[in-house]
Amino acid sequence: MIKFFRKIRQTLLSENKFSKYLIYAIGEIILVVVGILIALQINNSNQNRINTIAEKDTLASLKQDLNSALFQLESKIEQNNLHRTSDSLALETIHRKTIPTDSIPKLLLTHIYTPTFDPELGTLKEILNTGKMAIIKSEQLRNHISSWNKYMDELDEVDNRLIYLDDNIKTPLYSKHLPYRNSLSIVINPSTNDLLKSRFEKSNFEIDIESFFYTLEFENMLSNYYFYGTLQNTRLNDVKNKMLEMITIIDKVLTND
Repeated sequence: MIKFFRKIRQTLLSENKFSKYLIYAIGEIILVVVGILIALQINNSNQNRINTIAEKDTLASLKQDLNSALFQLESKIEQNNLHRTSDSLALETIHRKTIPTDSIPKLLLTHIYTPTFDPELGTLKEILNTGKMAIIKSEQLRNHISSWNKYMDELDEVDNRLIYLDDNIKTPLYSKHLPYRNSLSIVINPSTNDLLKSRFEKSNFEIDIESFFYTLEFENMLSNYYFYGTLQNTRLNDVKNKMLEMITIIDKVLTND
């Protein structure tokens, strides 16, 4: 083909037909440009097809991660609700004595530690760190992914405050006055590692509820836990709603073919 065009050019030049040569040259340039545009269009079409496949694979993996994390999150929200209920009842008991004194240790031992949420979202982190955001067409989903760390940072801020209270206030206080042993319900056979049906016997140490429970210090501690626990509940539900919205968008993308 190249030899054919070269032969035409040489013939026109040898015959001194410059005007025709000029028209031919322009036409040849146009033909080359059109060929380049067609090649670019084909290349763009192939790249778009590759990006679409990559997007769907990425979103399918992200949805799987989100569903797994959502299962964990539901458990944390349930624990948070139980702990806030226990703390609320304990606060009321300090002034109104709504439950018997011998039931207070059991109530307090239902909230020994603070549940935190630390999901394994490898696909989401990959999207944020490797430039895969560019293949996601949904602007709404991109916004959700971009703001994910902000939501988690806000939750971590509350979690860290509760963990600080656990380590520096609750654990030292409870260790002095409450028998953790009484919260253990399963005995493991040391020779076989099998779970036994028998339960641990209750602690023989006497519990002096009056010395720490009916005090301003303890009331303040419970008040802090209830406040930050309520804030944690709000943040957990914010993250849950965000995850559900992301899953809904992903479903629409994956089904709109």
